[in-house]
Amino acid sequence: MSQPNSAAISAVPPVVSVPAPRPAAAQGGLGGIVNRLAAFRQRMNLSSPGNWESLHRELKMVQPTNFLIEGAKFDLTSVLSPNFTVFHSFAWGSAQYPPTYHFGSVYAAGQTMLHGQIDDQGGLQARAHYNWATSPAPAVATEQFDPSKPAEEQHPIPDQARTSSTSKVTAHLAAAGGQNMVQLEHDHIGTDYSLNVKAMNPNPIDRSPSWGPKKGTSATGVYQLAYLQSVTPSIALGTEFVYQRMTPDTEDSALTFAFKYAPAPTSPVPPPATLPPGMPSPFPPVDPKAPSQVFTATYSPATGLLHSSYWRRLSQRLEVCSELQLLLTPENRMGPGRREGLASVGFKLDTINSTIRGMIDTTGRLSAVLEERIVGGIAFQLSGEIDYAKGGGGQGRVGLGFVMEA
Repeated sequence: MSQPNSAAISAVPPVVSVPAPRPAAAQGGLGGIVNRLAAFRQRMNLSSPGNWESLHRELKMVQPTNFLIEGAKFDLTSVLSPNFTVFHSFAWGSAQYPPTYHFGSVYAAGQTMLHGQIDDQGGLQARAHYNWATSPAPAVATEQFDPSKPAEEQHPIPDQARTSSTSKVTAHLAAAGGQNMVQLEHDHIGTDYSLNVKAMNPNPIDRSPSWGPKKGTSATGVYQLAYLQSVTPSIALGTEFVYQRMTPDTEDSALTFAFKYAPAPTSPVPPPATLPPGMPSPFPPVDPKAPSQVFTATYSPATGLLHSSYWRRLSQRLEVCSELQLLLTPENRMGPGRREGLASVGFKLDTINSTIRGMIDTTGRLSAVLEERIVGGIAFQLSGEIDYAKGGGGQGRVGLGFVMEA
């Protein structure tokens, strides 16, 4: 019997199995709906709305409220390494608070950040952050804007996804006791949405309420769930749910709705016109993709509080803002309703070596903060506030601050 030809056998092409096409019903299931929804969101070119804590952020950076000093303050910061920093802070001369001293340190490396601070009374504050997934920060424009050229020809910066997923632990331990606080938080920011989960002083095995079984347990603490979603390239909607149960026998909940309007700028912010032609701007660069105006509003039906703010960047040096807070509660069996409101306007002006913030509100309160940068690492602060609504020519406070970095 003749043997088979090995060359002929090797010349025969191998048999390749082709999978049968999936039925249309299988392709159009839940997976297909998710894929179509993801493709639709990508075509919408939605931007990240930021997290819930960043609502009204532009307003807070302009108003001098968070930068006021009463009495005198001295801050000394020592950068021991690129990842480790220690600081000392002295404050005295305040009519409301006694003299204080704080010592703290910050360690930041890679995806981890640790911060600790202790005061002269023995109170301890500690924070720890860990970023599970981060994307590179978007580039910032460093070239100067030339008004003689079209905006689209001046090297626009491509969009980059700003995504992060950060777990946070915060603890405040008072020396006297009774004011201790531990907070657990996770903050996830996607390309077009953000989710925040927070628990303050959580205790899942607290004693049972008085009306429950004696051997049962209850969960006490403050729990928060917030979600923001971009629905158009300029509009984001969101809601926050807060559940409070400070003791087993008391509980409360509140729902807050949020609206944010941040349209994309039509043209880059030009540099100050006072600079000579060709001279680089000494002011911080402005991202041409960042919005030049933001309107934010939050409303809580349970408390009747409406908080709205509007921020606008007029130039590379000047930012303005306005704020409106309304308290509207209906009349009920507990008493008459309340109709109260507070409005304010403010500005932030940057010069070559200083920053000036000012604000005035409808109650007659006027405040201003000046920060003068003397040389690298050394700054001088001067703040003042006067409230004319208190009568007698008004009551005010003045503060002096000195910051040095070594």
